[in-house]
Amino acid sequence: MNSHHRWLLEQLPQWERDGLLTADAVRVLQERHATDDSQPGVAQVIMGSLGALLIGAGLIAVIGYNWDDFSRPVRLLFAFLPLLATQIASFRVLQHGDAAVAWVRETTALLQALATGACIAIVSQIYNLGGEWPDFLFWWMLLSLPLVWVMRSHAVAVFYLAGIAVWSVSQVDPLERWYASALMYPILALGLAPFWPGWPPRWQLSRSLQWALTLSTGVGLCAAAGSSAYLWTGARYGHGDAWAWLWIFTMTVLFLLPVRPPDLNDTRRHDPQVSLNGCLLLIAGFGISFKDGSREVLNGLGSALELPWTWGCLALVIIFGIPAIRQKRWGLIVVAALALTPMLALALGAAGTRVLPWLMSLHLLLIGVLLIGLDFTGRRGSPRLGATLICALIIARMFESELSLLVKGLVFIVVGIAFLAFNILMSRLHRQKQLLQP
Repeated sequence: MNSHHRWLLEQLPQWERDGLLTADAVRVLQERHATDDSQPGVAQVIMGSLGALLIGAGLIAVIGYNWDDFSRPVRLLFAFLPLLATQIASFRVLQHGDAAVAWVRETTALLQALATGACIAIVSQIYNLGGEWPDFLFWWMLLSLPLVWVMRSHAVAVFYLAGIAVWSVSQVDPLERWYASALMYPILALGLAPFWPGWPPRWQLSRSLQWALTLSTGVGLCAAAGSSAYLWTGARYGHGDAWAWLWIFTMTVLFLLPVRPPDLNDTRRHDPQVSLNGCLLLIAGFGISFKDGSREVLNGLGSALELPWTWGCLALVIIFGIPAIRQKRWGLIVVAALALTPMLALALGAAGTRVLPWLMSLHLLLIGVLLIGLDFTGRRGSPRLGATLICALIIARMFESELSLLVKGLVFIVVGIAFLAFNILMSRLHRQKQLLQP
């Protein structure tokens, strides 16, 4: 939102000269909408990253074209010279401090990270050191991590998050040592902790970094959940439904992560970990609400409850749920409870197979009604999402029912008309709210 804030700050002096605002009002607005120009925008990060990637790829292509004609000392020179050059460039950027241009800092940091990886690869090839690509990726990420702290580089932070997520997925297979498995992901992710401003009480990340952190954390922790199952059972853990439940519980923990919610007048609706994990939980809830596969779902849940990862996630759900209840974030609570509702069906034994689809359908209906009701009570809700959820639920139950095609068609028509009417109503209400605002 820096671009919008910057535009506002540019208009304030003229508004003050025109008598639209007092000097005190201008000062308050300048303090409230201050921009941080030391942090690069998304466009700067993308352009700097692309430039660094093209330069790095070009150098590798040029060196590779004449590689067979070079002696070993010359090859080593090509391995270390780019790294030395990027380190000198980084030193020059650091000398400028906060005055350094953001895109220059980003490009230099990413170039040094790429030069580090190229140096490792070239030295390994010269001396035929061998090894697997996950080992190379692991050490490359560790050597690139200090650049995030020293250079304050968002591009390298995103690069690091992507790298450790890929490494974690490659390490899910059964391994004898936990520190060589995806269970290392949380420790690797904590390596970025000093970089986040205000960590841990409050996080002020750019939107690009929030999304990168959300995606990387989701993939990495799901991979860690798989490794925990392998290590706990001592053998290959192939129960697919149990794996699905490990991921569902992990997503629920991330969904409830205690982050300050947006204000009512904030243009952003939710943080990425709420939006992404909430959508995945709703999709999982819809899948569980179908009659086919209920037995497999409950068997998988029973298997997942035998694993320590599941109970650790359930404990975190309770811990993270307490602040959400205190903040009265009822929409968050009712969506997170999707992971707990099937336990009621599991407790019913054989009858749970028949009860589970109805329980999940009622739960999804409750979510839709709550998302609509919150908005009408002056709290942050999502009425259109709630209406879409109810419509999708009705359509799903119609497809699963044994009613005639005529009845199903009439129901679809009625639901479609109701959905359009609701959308028109919400548009008018939103327009009225805007007109009432001073």
